[in-house]
Amino acid sequence: MVSDNVQSVFDKARRDKSPVLAIVTGTKPDFYKQAPLVLEAAEEKLPVFVINTGQHFDEVLGFGIEEFNLQEYVGCNLQIRGDLMEKASELIIKFGYFGRHCRKQFGSESLLPIVHGDTLVAGMAPLAWVFGMGKKVGQNEAGLRSMSPEAIKRLNARKEPTKTGVQKFVSSQFDGRWFLAREEPFPEQIDTWICSAGTQFFFAPTQLNKDNLAREGYPENFVYVVGNSVVDAIHQKRKEKSRQSVFDLYPRLESGEWIRMDIHRRENLTRRRFLSIIGGLVELIKNTDEKVVLVMLNATAAALKEYDLETKLQKLADQHPDRFVITPLWKEYANVIEFLDSGHCWAEMTDSGSMQEELLYFPKVMSLTVRLNTDRPETIFYARSNVLVPPLSPAWIVSMVKEAHSKESALGMQLAHKKQIYGRPGQVSRNIIRIIKKEFENGDANFYPWLHQRLGLWKEKQVLGYM
Repeated sequence: MVSDNVQSVFDKARRDKSPVLAIVTGTKPDFYKQAPLVLEAAEEKLPVFVINTGQHFDEVLGFGIEEFNLQEYVGCNLQIRGDLMEKASELIIKFGYFGRHCRKQFGSESLLPIVHGDTLVAGMAPLAWVFGMGKKVGQNEAGLRSMSPEAIKRLNARKEPTKTGVQKFVSSQFDGRWFLAREEPFPEQIDTWICSAGTQFFFAPTQLNKDNLAREGYPENFVYVVGNSVVDAIHQKRKEKSRQSVFDLYPRLESGEWIRMDIHRRENLTRRRFLSIIGGLVELIKNTDEKVVLVMLNATAAALKEYDLETKLQKLADQHPDRFVITPLWKEYANVIEFLDSGHCWAEMTDSGSMQEELLYFPKVMSLTVRLNTDRPETIFYARSNVLVPPLSPAWIVSMVKEAHSKESALGMQLAHKKQIYGRPGQVSRNIIRIIKKEFENGDANFYPWLHQRLGLWKEKQVLGYM
């Protein structure tokens, strides 16, 4: 479904002899990480519209379009549906056909999609653009590659962790060696590899991400270390009030300090890991003083049903209403910011990639990442704002939480001295948009797939029929 505002965007581009940016959104993190780029492009008078895949079509998951006031910029809703394979197939076909429609209707040679991160959209949209249009895209949050600490190879999943063993494992994350471990998250790691192959302009959060891309052979002169646009989204939401306070929605959260917990990665829904995570949660509520708010995502609910744990968990919430709260996914991103800023959240136990980045900008909240690896390893060994909590057993979950919350623990001291490595709030998106403008103004905006173009041997317009 193509909206009328696309025509006006291309008309402006023709008048201004300007490129057109198509900012691509699909998942909930896309909305708030891509929104600052849309608003900055508009501020810079750069013709811009949003291609929304429409895969998050319910009121909660899709609310980011409204929350970040992107409605007027949406030029196309691809209305993607189905399972992983069906969505991937639809994305390639619909995204490619939309590009061809724009070329036929508006004749622009300078339409540049900007995808984000490691989502399915980031993987499939560049494929569609390269195969359907003969051009490459730009990628916001490029170069995400998962790593694990070497010490994880020495953990014994069949033995209960000792306090000394936990402390050594924590220390090894900050100061030990790491190795590439790109099997997970799935399919995000596959998506980010595919995306790189179809990308011309790489906007990397850190030097580590740029090094990843350089090691894989991508041209360093097209990789820009710009920070992470999530800091702009946080900055924006801190200046605005949520429509309804999180404490009006969930009044119990205003009492004491809580762990906010969100688990949804496919690998963590496998039997051993999921039973370890939920078993650890149960032990925390039954045998410690910790307070936990579990944010129920669709994948979490499905796994609880699959392993027949729904009733057990609800009974636990009924028995301990002041220390265990189950909520649906929070509709407003502003509610997340409000809670993390409130002083009522001491830790986020998560398997989200984005949350590891975001928590860096909340000095009083620890990031406890329930995974065997991370695609944001820099948040651990550079920023020291995060730690891996391996889901090997319930005892490992509980031991790591106790270690994090202990006043005598070195872990708490480590995480209390965070380094904000993702850029200055309000600046990241501005840098990205100005880099794009400069590339086009210099006449060097070369996003065709041929090597002679990249090497500057000569330039020519595409002439093949399918391009």
